Amino acid sequence: MHRQISSFFGSLANFVFPPFCCHCHLRTTEGLVGGICRDCWASVKIWKDGQCQRCGQPVADAESLCRHCLIPEWGCSDVKTIGPFEAPLSDAVHMLKYTDAKSVSRRLGAMMAQCVVSDQRYNKADLVLAVPLHKARKRERGYNQAQLLAGQLGEALGIPSPEGLVTRARHTRSQTTLNKEQRLRNVEGIFAVHNPGRIKGRSIILVDDVLTTGATIGSCGQSLLSAGAREVLAMTAAAAPL
Repeated sequence: MHRQISSFFGSLANFVFPPFCCHCHLRTTEGLVGGICRDCWASVKIWKDGQCQRCGQPVADAESLCRHCLIPEWGCSDVKTIGPFEAPLSDAVHMLKYTDAKSVSRRLGAMMAQCVVSDQRYNKADLVLAVPLHKARKRERGYNQAQLLAGQLGEALGIPSPEGLVTRARHTRSQTTLNKEQRLRNVEGIFAVHNPGRIKGRSIILVDDVLTTGATIGSCGQSLLSAGAREVLAMTAAAAPL
């Protein structure tokens, strides 16, 4: 009964005071997903097959990054992203990461799954794992946005997405304000793999919210490879320009 009453008053409030889309800032009587309206979700730029997953330039069929965007000595053998880190996709990532809008993870997870629907390497992976937050950062935020995405992607692909197999061994500075060299140093050797028996010989999809320099997800991927993973495939919601 309490749930029905809450639902009724929530619907009434939306009718009297229609919510605003956080991207187009227009009122809408339609339900928002993660604070974004249907039209804005439909306008998200999505990388197609044959595009570099970081800059969008044409690449050969077997490649995911162009020669300008290749990451040397990277711990991931492939990467997929929904599209570029620009609005409204960037708005969705910010909502997920900074405003506790967890509902957006369902839409992003479904879009990530759609990006790999025809790629057998991803569809036949053994595990979907998230790049972990340090426990202090997770306690501060209340959740790990990458784990939310990993859970939704794993559910869509029918692949387990356990939490806790890899952790951050130490707390680091936020990567947001660091340059490429600083990012690499900041995340060097910070990940620890637990229960390597569950990792050994497995193909793993490693999930994070945004691909920038690739330092964080690459360092995590290298730790998984060192623990015996057969292959690490990277998957992010968006790719930011270098």
